[in-house]
Amino acid sequence: MKLVNTLIALTLTTATAATEELIKGRRLDDALVAPEELFDDYAGKKGYGDYAGKKGYGDYAGKKGCSDDYSGKKGYGDYSGKKGYGDYAGKKGYDGECYEPDIDTCVTGKKGSYVNGKKGSGRGKGNWNIELPDYGDSCVICDKQNKNKPTELILQYMADGQNSAFQPAGKATCREGDYPEIARIVVDETYVYEIEDGDMFKIFPSGANTYFEIVPTGPAVFDDDINCYIHTSCSVPIVVGDQIGPFLVVGDDECEPPEEPECPSCEVCDTGRPEMLTLKYNSAGVNSEYQPEKKASCRAGMYPASTMLTVEGDTFDVVDGTTFTITPQFGSFSAETDFKFSAASDMDCYIHTSCSVPIVPGDQIGPFEVIGDEDCPPPPDRCIEAEIGVGDDGETIVTVTFDYANLTPDRKWAENCDSRDDDCPDFDLTPLPSDWVGFYPCEDKNMEPIGFSREPSFWAYTCYDRNCRRDPPESATSDATIVFDDDTMPSFGTAPTGSYKSIAQIEAAGGGCYVVLLNKIDGFSAPPYYNLCEGNEIMFPDKSG
Repeated sequence: MKLVNTLIALTLTTATAATEELIKGRRLDDALVAPEELFDDYAGKKGYGDYAGKKGYGDYAGKKGCSDDYSGKKGYGDYSGKKGYGDYAGKKGYDGECYEPDIDTCVTGKKGSYVNGKKGSGRGKGNWNIELPDYGDSCVICDKQNKNKPTELILQYMADGQNSAFQPAGKATCREGDYPEIARIVVDETYVYEIEDGDMFKIFPSGANTYFEIVPTGPAVFDDDINCYIHTSCSVPIVVGDQIGPFLVVGDDECEPPEEPECPSCEVCDTGRPEMLTLKYNSAGVNSEYQPEKKASCRAGMYPASTMLTVEGDTFDVVDGTTFTITPQFGSFSAETDFKFSAASDMDCYIHTSCSVPIVPGDQIGPFEVIGDEDCPPPPDRCIEAEIGVGDDGETIVTVTFDYANLTPDRKWAENCDSRDDDCPDFDLTPLPSDWVGFYPCEDKNMEPIGFSREPSFWAYTCYDRNCRRDPPESATSDATIVFDDDTMPSFGTAPTGSYKSIAQIEAAGGGCYVVLLNKIDGFSAPPYYNLCEGNEIMFPDKSG
C-alpha cells in the first residue's frame, strides 16, 4: 500500500509540472492517470486532478472506506472521501484576498477550485469586492452575510401590493398588484389569520420559502384565491420596511417594530376609505408622521407659493393657507391620489388614500395638511394664535394674532365654567376694551376642580401697551397682531408685579409648554376668568443652564 501511495505522488508531481490546469468532471489527461490496476480513470462527484470520488476507488477511502488503511467518511492520505484533504477541491471555497483594500465586502467564490478540502484557502471562481445592497437605516433581519434565519416575522398586510426591493421574482412570487382588503390568510397550510388592509400579524417561518394562501372574504370580487410565497432562508435579504407583495416587513425578535405614533383623537380611515377629504395647502412641505415615502411621494421640501392643483378631475387655485376639499372622481378614492402642479410639474406627487396607512387630521403629507373628512369634521377655527420668535436683541418674543369680532358658542374655548355659575357658558361674547391675553403653563388645563383657575404667568390687555380697561366699549380691539416682548410689555402684566413673570424668568426656570388664552376681565369667582378663546400651545426654550 505504501508503494502505491509513493507511485501516485510521483505521477502527480510530474503531471503538475506539465500542466497547471485542473480538469473537472472529464476523463483525466494521460499525464495524470495513475496505473489502471490501482484505480479507475474517473473521479466521483466533484473531484479534481487524480480525483477523490464521492465513493472512493481502489485502496482509497470513499464515503465508506474500502480498506483497513483508510477511514470512512473523512479519508486520509492523498485521496479523500466526501470532505477531502490534500490535493482536492472542497465544495465551497473562500476568497483569498481583496484586490481593492478600500472595499470591505469580500465575497466567497461559490465553487472555487481549492487546494484543500471543503473550506479551501485559495481563490474562488466567484466575485470579489461586490458591494452589499444599500439598506439605509433599515434593520436587516438577515441576508447572505448574516444567515440568522428568523423564527418569527411580524408583517403588515397591505392591499396594494408592491415589488420587493431585495427579493426578486425568482425568490418571491408575492408581487405588486391589488389584493383583497379583507381576507383570510393561510400560512404554510398551518396558521390562519382573519385580517383587513393595514393589520399586523406574526408568522413562524420554517423553510426556505413561506407560502401564503389569500382568500378574499370582503365584498370586493376576485376570481380566485391568491397563492404566493416569500423567501425566508436569507439567501436574499429580509429587511424591515421592505414590502414583498402585500406583506410589509415590520420586524422580528431582533428587529423590533418601530413605536406606534400616538393614537389620534380622530382618524379619517376609522370607517373605511373617506368619501371626501379636506386639506390645507402649505408651501413648506414636511414628511408625514404616518405615511412613509413608499406610500406617499409628497415629501418635505419647498412647493410653489401659489399654483393650480389638479386632483381627482378638479382644479383648485391655491396659495399658502388655502383650504380645499377633494372628492373621488369615480366613486371611491384609489390607493394613491395624485396631485398635479401647474407651476411645477416636477413636483407632482401622491398621497395614500386606501387606508392601509393612517390619514390623520393635523398630519401634514408633503404640502398637504389633513383637516378632516365626513367623520372627522374640521375643528372650529381658533380665534387666537401665538408664535415663538426671536427679537432684534436675540431675546425671545411671542407674536399673538387674534380676531374675535363674531364669536359663536361652538368656538374653541377652555370650557372651564364653575358648576355654580348660571351665566356660564352663556356670558356675553362681545369684544370689550377690558379683554386680555394671558399665557398659562399647559398643565393648568387640568387643574382641579376647574382648569386655568389661577392667575396667568404674564398678560396684557388687547390694546397691549397700556391699561385700556375703562376705555369706551366701542373702542375695543377685536382683531390685531401684538408682540409680547419683555422690553415693551406693560409692567402690570409681568414681573416684578405680583405673581407674574417675565419671559426671561420663565426661560431661566427651564421654559416649557405654555398655552395662550383670550379672557374677559371677570368670572364667577375669578380666577378662573370667563374664557373667550383657547389658543395653541408654544414651547419656551430652556435657558436654565
